[in-house]
Amino acid sequence: MSTLRQDPLTGRWVIMAASRGDRPNEFRLMQRDPDPGTHCPFCPGHESSTTPEILAIGRSSDAPANGTDWRMRVVPNRYPALRPGNESSSDAPESELPPEFFPSRSGVGSHEVIIYTPDHAAGLASLGESGLLELLKVLRDRSEVLSRRPGHKYISPFCNHGPEAGATLAHPHMQIIGTPELPSYVVDKAVRFADYRARTGGCLLCDLVAAEEKAGDRVICSNDRWTSLAPWASRFPWEMLLVPSGHRAYLTEADDDDLASLCEVLSFSLRGLASIHGDPSLNLVIHSAPLIPTNGEVFGDKRLDDLAYSPNKDFHWHLEIMPRLSRQAGFEVGTGFTINSVIPEEAARRLREEGS
Repeated sequence: MSTLRQDPLTGRWVIMAASRGDRPNEFRLMQRDPDPGTHCPFCPGHESSTTPEILAIGRSSDAPANGTDWRMRVVPNRYPALRPGNESSSDAPESELPPEFFPSRSGVGSHEVIIYTPDHAAGLASLGESGLLELLKVLRDRSEVLSRRPGHKYISPFCNHGPEAGATLAHPHMQIIGTPELPSYVVDKAVRFADYRARTGGCLLCDLVAAEEKAGDRVICSNDRWTSLAPWASRFPWEMLLVPSGHRAYLTEADDDDLASLCEVLSFSLRGLASIHGDPSLNLVIHSAPLIPTNGEVFGDKRLDDLAYSPNKDFHWHLEIMPRLSRQAGFEVGTGFTINSVIPEEAARRLREEGS
């Protein structure tokens, strides 16, 4: 079971999930095993090694569940950071401790895995636009399902690819976590969106993309619905920010045409990265707005509640791709500053050349 604890010095929530330490880890030697042999639980023929599937794509309608012949599977995480439940579960906070210094709550939420290809040696860059579109539709639809579950305040679809990005299994997969508290990073962004709207009447991200397109030197690629950028203040070498031109707050609001256009830009960006660095470890994270509180509830974060924050008006959903070609050290971890050795303008230039 898991518990959420809040740092009284920063307000950040931390998920304590001791069972995650039992996960199988193929990456102890920090290298990818190109031959899964018989040990990969995500490879075809090993379906019994995962939890029973929630969804499968590619199998004939009359075929039994949890069998072979699939293109994509969605399963509950066997070692979840958060589990479905309720506040009366046995995993209750340590109520005897002073809540001012030791705030906590039950680790109730959702954690699903999307095994997006049966090919053990594949990756996002090798999926192609059709494979990416199928994956994005599943991420959108599962996010919609999880967003309706009581107690969820935020839905986070993400990819950990490679050992430096936090993956413990080499087989390509993504994950979705639904949390009962708002991540501080998302709240920080939401507050800046709301502040910009209050000062200018516009959307921070819409106006930022317009300024980047005018400048030109950090634009990697674009079409009529999406723009891929090397962010002005990139935290990681070769970092990318992908932004839809339509102002929407959530991945769940994207229609199929939006996602098809995203695949074009995403595939170009990933091809460029693969051409330069092969198969690097990376994180891909989809950022949507905090979920709208229901039944008269509040967000639960004073900054948003005091702002009378409106997600649909203020937030603009987007993707971040963060290659993990460098490591954070003491200065970065201790201060929140990051040091980037690749200038974004140069990264964008190379990615434009190599993605074509």
